[in-house]
Amino acid sequence: MADPFSDAARERGIDASRAVPLMARGRWPQEIDVWHLRFDFAGAQPGEVPFLSAAERAKAARFLQLPDQIRSAATRSVLRELLGHYLKMNPADVPLVVASRGKPMLADSLDVALSFNVSHSGDHALIAISRRHAVGIDIERIDTTIDWRGLARLVCTPVEKQAIETAPPQLQAAQFFRCWTAKEALLKALGLGITDGLLALRVDPRTEAPPQVADGAYAFDGARAMNYRWIEDIDGYLGCLAFDIA
Repeated sequence: MADPFSDAARERGIDASRAVPLMARGRWPQEIDVWHLRFDFAGAQPGEVPFLSAAERAKAARFLQLPDQIRSAATRSVLRELLGHYLKMNPADVPLVVASRGKPMLADSLDVALSFNVSHSGDHALIAISRRHAVGIDIERIDTTIDWRGLARLVCTPVEKQAIETAPPQLQAAQFFRCWTAKEALLKALGLGITDGLLALRVDPRTEAPPQVADGAYAFDGARAMNYRWIEDIDGYLGCLAFDIA
């Protein structure tokens, strides 16, 4: 049987062995594309990954563990391949720069309206791209044994923590990851720092209600004009896509 996801990738000129699109199915605007990459830790070698600049290869090589090198190199390579498709450029020639907070961006000289964001965790990466919407994306491997209460001090507001604690015990870790991924995606879409902003935003882990902004956190007011949607397509992982309301 044909794989519709791989077929959709091939139709768009993308190597389906590297990235396949996740179908929106009404979850997010059609003008946003979300691509899924699964890492090949058995066969991949970071030095053999195509399209990377010398700086990108050096960055991947700085990781001590081979899986981390593969995640870094493969994610950036696929990002270049995808952007090359959207921009009708050779992937190796896509002018990527790194913003002050580490977010990859297109160089200003290109003068193209294209928002994109990447995230990887464990065996998987997600890449969001849009010509119309500002986007941010996050993916996390769901660890049900995690000490979420310890992390909640850094991630969750008191209201969020209370909402998580009202869930059945076996679901509380998953509810925590809903808060975490939504906030990371929102902050990445805004282009703001993760550490400073996690407690400035409030989301409801039970719904996809619009995010709330803490009183006085004016730098994060842009979140009021954003939505987010959780992505549960990948077993054992939770993703979240954030996007502005254009």
